[in-house]
Amino acid sequence: MALYEGIALIQEKQAVVLDLGTDYTKFGFTGEATPRCIIRSEFWCTSTKKFKRVYEYETPEELYDNLVNMLHLLYFRHVLVNPKERKVVVVESLLTPTLFRETLAKVLFTHYEVSGVIWADSPRMCALTLGTPITLIVSIGAREAEVAAVVHACPVLRAIQSQPLAARAIHVELKRLLNEDNNTELILCDDTIEDIKVKACFVTKRERAEKWASGQSLPTKSLQYPLSGRPAITVSGRTRELAAEPLFARDNELASLPDIVLQCIMQCPIDVRRALAENILVTGGTAAMPGLKARLVHELRYLVTQPPYNERLHIQEFKFHTAPAHDNSVAWLGGALAGAGDAGATRAMPRDVYVRDKRLKDWVCLLDNTPNDHPYRDSFEI
Repeated sequence: MALYEGIALIQEKQAVVLDLGTDYTKFGFTGEATPRCIIRSEFWCTSTKKFKRVYEYETPEELYDNLVNMLHLLYFRHVLVNPKERKVVVVESLLTPTLFRETLAKVLFTHYEVSGVIWADSPRMCALTLGTPITLIVSIGAREAEVAAVVHACPVLRAIQSQPLAARAIHVELKRLLNEDNNTELILCDDTIEDIKVKACFVTKRERAEKWASGQSLPTKSLQYPLSGRPAITVSGRTRELAAEPLFARDNELASLPDIVLQCIMQCPIDVRRALAENILVTGGTAAMPGLKARLVHELRYLVTQPPYNERLHIQEFKFHTAPAHDNSVAWLGGALAGAGDAGATRAMPRDVYVRDKRLKDWVCLLDNTPNDHPYRDSFEI
């Protein structure tokens, strides 16, 4: 081995992969199967003397401080590496606000002085873990459920669907049902509500949900959830089964979780619709809720026979993939795969380029999607 080759191997270090979610953050190294840490997206605020969430901000300056503190926690407490020595793979949603993306880039390039950043959208990263050419990604996170079609490594942007049908909607319904069970307005923190959801609740079958809605009483075991320093609260069987029903409740706008899946398929080219229905991958922390995938399959098979879908979608079968990782870290695993190869290094945005231009390319920007030889491209310059 030549001397210069040995020096290059010593200098080249694994990039880090950052998946900064609303509730939980995944952080680790490329080429590894699992994140080094999965922690809450919060940090200890010295001014308020309490934990503060990263997404709780009112001004760009406050967001900048939040990201600085969060990344300091990740780099110097959980993985113990120098940020300047490693590139970063940022796994993000296609619907991430521009302010958040630009502020995160500013923190990484100017405060921590990383050498390069790869911006990877979560739908393509999830599809990368399967290796399938056509995949429908259903991501159910903390605030929103997003459905995106990935066709030959390209997301179909016009077909993206998003609705506030995720963990927050389940928590609101669970809190309401608990108040009915205990005949009082309970004062419970978000952590307690989440713990009750994880330990006691599940997604029931469609037939049982209809019977509960009609007023019938079905046999389901009730639980007593203990509280520290307070009497235990009752979690009835009805509450355990119906906490996740907001995800499947239909209205005149057809905005339930199965509806947005079918609407995404309808917005895609007709020659890929059947392939999308047979290659569905459900990801996100809420996707791990017991019974959710089975209920989603049942709802899709029923709704596709009802208007308006029966006139446009001639699909009889829906097939789901089993994720190669835990449901909440599939996108992170895709980022680890994308950043581990040689193509990841060439896709990284160098620090000197960012310092010169002070902007990021974005799919919603007309300037970034106009060819250089377009006659009116100069009028789009910022």
